[in-house]
Amino acid sequence: MIDFIKGKVVQKTLEYVIVVNSGMGYKLLVSQNTSKNLNLDEDYTVYTKLIVREDDMLLVGFYDISERDMFELLMSVSKVGLKTALNVLSLYTPSKIAYFITTGDVNALSKVSGVAKKTSEMLILQLKDKVKNIAVDNNVASDIVKPVATKHQSQDEDAVEALISLGFTLKEAQYAIDKVLEHGEVSTTEEIIKKSFAYLR
Repeated sequence: MIDFIKGKVVQKTLEYVIVVNSGMGYKLLVSQNTSKNLNLDEDYTVYTKLIVREDDMLLVGFYDISERDMFELLMSVSKVGLKTALNVLSLYTPSKIAYFITTGDVNALSKVSGVAKKTSEMLILQLKDKVKNIAVDNNVASDIVKPVATKHQSQDEDAVEALISLGFTLKEAQYAIDKVLEHGEVSTTEEIIKKSFAYLR
């Protein structure tokens, strides 16, 4: 794996940069934030991620490691591809993304091109426990409220994801599941989902 490329930026757009190293030019797909941080004819260490497709190989470049870490997290979410992940990183810094995910800010995430409301909800659901190690800028939030784990956490998340896939919103799914758990113990995810329908319209 190519972890980083150190060289001179000889060409750039808002979508890619070309970095020359040892006589070779590497075309790196980048977010707009990374592109704006790289000046022409200056030397940089650009961190990279190799994306292997069936008929192609692409190198993605990042201004720092935190952006690459966030990119990998975004790409781990179902229905989030390379273009969408870069769109998110073009609009927000990694720390802001972590803050929006942790606080459940669907509206902020939905402002990204290509990110619908349900995709935003999936980002929050699948990444809220994984972004804790991403540093948050002091001007974004003085503190992040971290989710408290419960014995039902894994079942809850599976049930929420299933209800969202059936067309319900994140808010509706969480409300119904909370109501189910308030009224007694449940042993399986399937039981949670089945009983949730009583609280959904």
